[in-house]
Amino acid sequence: TRATGPMSAQRLLIPTLRALLIAFALFEAVDIRLYAVRTYGRVIHEFDPWFNFRAAEYMVAHGWGAFQAWYDHEVWYPLGRHVGSTTYPGLQLTAWGVHSALAAVGRPASLNDVCVFLPAGFGALAAGFTGLLAWEGTRK
Repeated sequence: TRATGPMSAQRLLIPTLRALLIAFALFEAVDIRLYAVRTYGRVIHEFDPWFNFRAAEYMVAHGWGAFQAWYDHEVWYPLGRHVGSTTYPGLQLTAWGVHSALAAVGRPASLNDVCVFLPAGFGALAAGFTGLLAWEGTRK
């Protein structure tokens, strides 16, 4: 038998409200991270993101092997820095992968744009996983 009436409507309303709340939270996670992009344009701010962009740019231009052997003479003057052994390349590899994937599907984007928008996507992922962790802890 099929349930009808106020009880079935309530069973449908709660999951729908949860889904809308989750969608809103993920949207806000992206929107907050894109505030600077809306205000100042597609510009990389601060030192660490700029270094990550520069390292990703080198990796895209020269490949993984050259990145691992890269000794950057433009930083830590006068000594320089062996980048391949002193950095965690996860962000650069992700930027390279997204940049290459977009080009492969016919939607090329500049590496700058990928590095500007990637943190917003990571912000949404972090918010989603934080929500899952809270749900795991409370089961509510």
